[in-house]
Amino acid sequence: MKRAAFLLLLLSACKTVPLGSSNTGADNARAAVERFLAAARAQDLQAMSVVWGNEKGAQRDQLARPELEQREVIMIRLLRHDQARIAEPQRGANGRLAMTVDLKQGTLTASPVFTTVRASSGRWYVENVDLTLLQNKGFGGKS
Repeated sequence: MKRAAFLLLLLSACKTVPLGSSNTGADNARAAVERFLAAARAQDLQAMSVVWGNEKGAQRDQLARPELEQREVIMIRLLRHDQARIAEPQRGANGRLAMTVDLKQGTLTASPVFTTVRASSGRWYVENVDLTLLQNKGFGGKS
C-alpha cells in the first residue's frame, strides 16, 4: 500500500496547480460534491483543488503546494469508486450542508458524509469528508 501511495504521489507531482483562479468552487453544494467525486474518480489533483476548500475559498490558495498535493493523493486513493449516489443535503452548523454519499468500490460499500460550506465569495466547497469511515471499510486498498 505504501508503494502505491508513493507512486500516486510521484505521478501527482507532474500536474500543475494554478493558484488564484476565480473559477474555484461550485454554484451549489451538490455540484461541489459531484465535481469533487469526479476529480477523485479521474485522479485529477487540479480538478479536486478547484472544489476543496472552506469559508475562505479554495484550499489550493491556502496550503503550500506539497501539502495540498499530499492530502489530495490520500483523498483520491480513498475516494476511488465505481458508483456514487448523493443523498439530499442536510443542514449543518454555521450554514454548512452535509450530504451522505453511497460509494461502491468493487465489492466494498460505504456511506461517508461530505460537508460543504459556502465561502464569502458565494461559491460552494467540499470542506470535509469522513475518510476514516472509508479506511475502516477497506477503501484505498489494492488498486
